[in-house]
Amino acid sequence: MRTRYAIGAVFISVAAAAIVASNLFAAAPEAVGCSGPHDPTDAARPIGSGPLTLAKFYCLKLPSSNSSVSPPMPSPDERAFFAFDAINGLWLAGTDRQKSSHNFTGRVVGALALTREVPFTWFKTSRSVLGIRQETMNPSGFALGPLRPTVFSLDGSENALPALSHPAGPLDEIFWAGRSGLAIAAFGTKGGYYRPEHQDKAQTIAIVDATAGKVLQSVPIASIAGLPPRTRVASVAPWVDERGNVNALITFSPNKWVWWVQGQAPRSVPLGASELYTQFAISPDGRSVLVMKNLSATGVICEQNPNCPPPTPSTGAIAELREMSTGKLIWSILGTAKRFSSSDRPAISPNGRYALISMPASERGPTTALVSMQSGRVLQQIPDPWTSECAVGFSQDSKTAWISGGSALVTYRVRD
Repeated sequence: MRTRYAIGAVFISVAAAAIVASNLFAAAPEAVGCSGPHDPTDAARPIGSGPLTLAKFYCLKLPSSNSSVSPPMPSPDERAFFAFDAINGLWLAGTDRQKSSHNFTGRVVGALALTREVPFTWFKTSRSVLGIRQETMNPSGFALGPLRPTVFSLDGSENALPALSHPAGPLDEIFWAGRSGLAIAAFGTKGGYYRPEHQDKAQTIAIVDATAGKVLQSVPIASIAGLPPRTRVASVAPWVDERGNVNALITFSPNKWVWWVQGQAPRSVPLGASELYTQFAISPDGRSVLVMKNLSATGVICEQNPNCPPPTPSTGAIAELREMSTGKLIWSILGTAKRFSSSDRPAISPNGRYALISMPASERGPTTALVSMQSGRVLQQIPDPWTSECAVGFSQDSKTAWISGGSALVTYRVRD
């Protein structure tokens, strides 16, 4: 019996060591598609201990550009990405750099210029992107016609969806809700950006099913109580609730928030002051909203001037979580911005446990924080892979977090 016990103990020890070694190997970060003398994973590791561990650093295949380019947006299965170039159009490619990339040329009025949002999102299959096309003047970029909903596929093909029309005017804006073709649309809102120009006499927002070419509900913007006479859509965060209805939180300039549930009338909500392009995210249950406050240093911005005075630090709220229906403050994250900064759009994990928010730039460079949604406590920070705008998100199972910017995509495992 003793002999058997000793052999069994040795076997168990060896097996345990093999499991530990296997786990260590599996946890090692991987650089995908990267070349050069330096390992990019070294600079991407989380700052401090916490739920996040580095998984993969993707060096993506994107051409150089002299125009604004959106942060790369990974597909739900992490095998592909898209990015939108304000001049050169949509790029679709695999994250492993082995698959061929496709460029769907074409400009969209206002995309990346009037706002930082782009009218594209991954379709639920991860094989295609829901987006739009628009006929524009060359080289000015003014609109010659309305937006046309279109599906762009990884095989390089594209398919036009049924046209969306409304008596209020042409389709001028679209904000996708989920990954099935539902969206918030705006009709007759950008007449000044057409050539020839036209007047927008009945600006209208609508809930639409773009795959079917149907307007499900529409409301004249002028009929929404509490909005000023001359206003326009600034930012939209749409989602689909458990009953399949489209919900949306919309900011209208200046300083107005509107909550719209499909089948009901839009109504103003008291969420405090909003800037022209306030960045925000909705909790999975739709009961609260995480609002970025664009905390930044103040002063004069003068490029290439050695005599320019340094920025004046500002202290205040970096982000706030507020109750959607009442505007009640649940928690806030305070800090000091010593440099000029602007907030990126935050993301909340589907299980509602964590959020990712951009932090004011510091001496160690720009970072993004993992935050507890329950308490607002900063749990960990990760280095931004790009010095300009970044995008963040979580996988549907909430087990992976990601950040992208420039030609980089970085993923992190999220420990329970």
